[in-house]
Amino acid sequence: MFMLITCSAYGQKAVDIDVIESKYVYLLTSHSDSLDKANISEEYFILERGKGKSQFMSMNSYKRDSVVADMSKGKNTSVASIDLSTIPKTNFTYRIIKDPVKSQILFYDKIIRNDFVYEENPAFKWKISEEKKNIGNLRCQAAFLSYAGRQYKAWFTNDIPISDGPYKFYGLPGLIVEIEDSKKQYKFELLSYKNIAEKPLLWISEKRVNGKKVTKQDFYQALKNTQDNFISEIAKSGFTLDSNAEAKVKDKMKRKNNPIELNP
Repeated sequence: MFMLITCSAYGQKAVDIDVIESKYVYLLTSHSDSLDKANISEEYFILERGKGKSQFMSMNSYKRDSVVADMSKGKNTSVASIDLSTIPKTNFTYRIIKDPVKSQILFYDKIIRNDFVYEENPAFKWKISEEKKNIGNLRCQAAFLSYAGRQYKAWFTNDIPISDGPYKFYGLPGLIVEIEDSKKQYKFELLSYKNIAEKPLLWISEKRVNGKKVTKQDFYQALKNTQDNFISEIAKSGFTLDSNAEAKVKDKMKRKNNPIELNP
């Protein structure tokens, strides 16, 4: 669909939180439907690291936010014709800001039209193994972690001596190059990385920052309530569906039975 977008309508001003020193691209392979092993999806993610903080997000979601942020900074006209259909949709709308010094993770996401943010301070208890292998040209070592109902095996490298990785994971002596749960339902793989000489700003949209602050437990309870009563919840937001569309939505929601965090 060809869409007209205005800055004033979206109000997605950028909030600068750091400067970007390096970028890392990951591929996520996942099974969102545990009852259908053939239903495998892939999506690209980006990790941006600053001096003290990092941000992890879906590449497609980032591109959509960037379009509107550029407009709010005056890089496009106030009213622009933008074909958002050229940017694929994402199944992962969250942003994750990590601050290792504070042992803090800020998780930003939306439920239908409402933005939320919760803080988490996970004490990741990694168990580093003596097992080693090369992944591409990187010398890697294995480590194990239990988190949110899943058991993970990660491969990290001291060749890139930063304590970070995909999703919420960090705390190892080097960058996480690959991490997969024991059921082989969620796997992140590093595809590329580069240092950034020009040091652009690391930012997040003001709309996300101003989301409703809740506990992690309250967020996932609200998410479950919405998924269990999705049709009535979207009706409250002004959406209406015909019977065919409603059946498709119900089927889609039923297939989202295998989140990355089984026990949030």
